[in-house]
Amino acid sequence: MKKIILIFLVLNLAGCAANVRYIAYTEEKFPPKPKYTLINVYPVSQHLPASQPYQVIGKVEIQGYASDGTTPDMLVEQAKSTARKKGADAIINASTQVMPYTGTYVIPGHFGYYHYHHARYIPYQNTLLEFTGDLIVFTTTSR
Repeated sequence: MKKIILIFLVLNLAGCAANVRYIAYTEEKFPPKPKYTLINVYPVSQHLPASQPYQVIGKVEIQGYASDGTTPDMLVEQAKSTARKKGADAIINASTQVMPYTGTYVIPGHFGYYHYHHARYIPYQNTLLEFTGDLIVFTTTSR
C-alpha cells in the first residue's frame, strides 16, 4: 500500500512541476502530430531560410521552479509536446530565462498559553525557469 501511495505522489508531483500556457494566434485548427514526431526548436538568433514559408499559429510559455525539479531541458520537452498537440511543425524564437530570487517568509507573532511567541523570519531562495517560443506550421505558399 505504501508503494502505491508513493508512486501516486511522485507522479502527481511530476505533473505539477511546470505551468504551461498556450496563446493561439489563429482560429484555424491543425491535426495533432504523432507522439514521436521530430519538432525542431530554433533560438531567437537563428532565422529560417526564406525558401521555407511558414505561418505562426501561436505562442507557448512554460514556467517552473528549480526546487520542484524543473530543468531547462524539461521545459523544452514540454514545449515540443505542446507543439505536437497543437499540430505545429517547429518552434521559432525560442528562449529560456533563468531567474534566481530570494525572499523571506514571515510567520507573525502570537500569544501562546503562557507567553508571547515572537515573529519568525525564514529566508528562502529559488530559481524560476521560463521558456517562450512561437509555434509554426510550414506552408506551401507565403501568406
